[in-house]
Amino acid sequence: MHVSTRLRFLILIPLLGSAYDPQSQANRTKRLYNPLVQLVNFPNDPCTGSVTSLTGICYSPDECSGISGGYADGKCAQGFGVCCVVRVGGCGADVKQNSTHIQNTGYPSPFSTATTCSYTLKKLNSEICFFRLDFVSFIFAGAQSSSKQECSVDYMEFTTPSSKDPPKICGYNNGQHLYMDASKGLPDSNPVMKMTFTGSTTERYWQIRVDQIPCGTVYTPPQGCMQYMMPTSGNVKSFNYGLDDENYHHLDSQDYAVCFRRAAGHCKIAYIPSNEGESFYLSFTPSTPTIKSRAGESGCPADFLVIPGGSDAQNGQATCSSPSPNTAPNFGRFCGRRLNCHSDSASNSAIFSEVLPFIIHVEFNGSEGSPSSPASVDNKNRGFSLNYYQYRC
Repeated sequence: MHVSTRLRFLILIPLLGSAYDPQSQANRTKRLYNPLVQLVNFPNDPCTGSVTSLTGICYSPDECSGISGGYADGKCAQGFGVCCVVRVGGCGADVKQNSTHIQNTGYPSPFSTATTCSYTLKKLNSEICFFRLDFVSFIFAGAQSSSKQECSVDYMEFTTPSSKDPPKICGYNNGQHLYMDASKGLPDSNPVMKMTFTGSTTERYWQIRVDQIPCGTVYTPPQGCMQYMMPTSGNVKSFNYGLDDENYHHLDSQDYAVCFRRAAGHCKIAYIPSNEGESFYLSFTPSTPTIKSRAGESGCPADFLVIPGGSDAQNGQATCSSPSPNTAPNFGRFCGRRLNCHSDSASNSAIFSEVLPFIIHVEFNGSEGSPSSPASVDNKNRGFSLNYYQYRC
């Protein structure tokens, strides 16, 4: 949410005088000064700090110095303003300023205390619809194979008073984001995010930017979208996708929607696994090591992605297959170790959808691990990392 700043400057303009003083030793021309007041307005737009490289807001120097945690990190508005980066350190706080970066005590050093940290997100006004959380840095203990890949050592939980809460998350989530409903029209109803740390040896890091999103803007997500991808192409990952195939696992009990803002003149979207390791790996276990895909309701009864009307045909009619003998032009559920609308395929394929609005739904249940020993075996399901592309009509 951005407003504007008005600065008032006093400018002294010299005017040449016509009087001549013969008694003046230097015979100098007299100068008369005519004071003028100039008003300078500039929008409080986002900016990037020149030292921290963090996102700030363009304010006047006086405004920035009056904000708790405000740091003037370079110039903006043609030098009239400063890029004000707001950082709040510590374990818990009331977050009242737009574009505040909350970070652990001592950041960028780690935080190792066993404790609970709670942050209440305070709306600027009753017309704020969402809070957007951008995880500049988010490194907690990951999901535990001994507890069905549940976040049980470190975790972040969310409370949104008037809507469905985002799922519990943990692990490695640098670069991820999510939206929390802000209870429009209810000024005293504010969402809360709480971090719980149960061990004193784990090194955790967090720096999270909190932006307040007004209703009715071009960057306001549709209701019900926990993530909102605004470029026409990009990448979307499951939480705790991490850095390698061996040490990271998708989280249990995930149920949320990822929405994609449709660009003008675009009618189709495609999803294809990225080149980041096992970039589509859901629902399989070490006891079924075959690299193959699954599609449809009969093929994906547990963990899966919903891609409405998904098929492998960019143009024309497709024929997709779920476990025999089910075939259809398209399916909605996709899982397994490859992304393909044909079950038992060993290769990935782009999945296209023309269903509007562009959306995928993530559904991971709470029963991870091997069927014979669900609480003790790591099934190596890393999750997904999908590149997406919108296509013109």
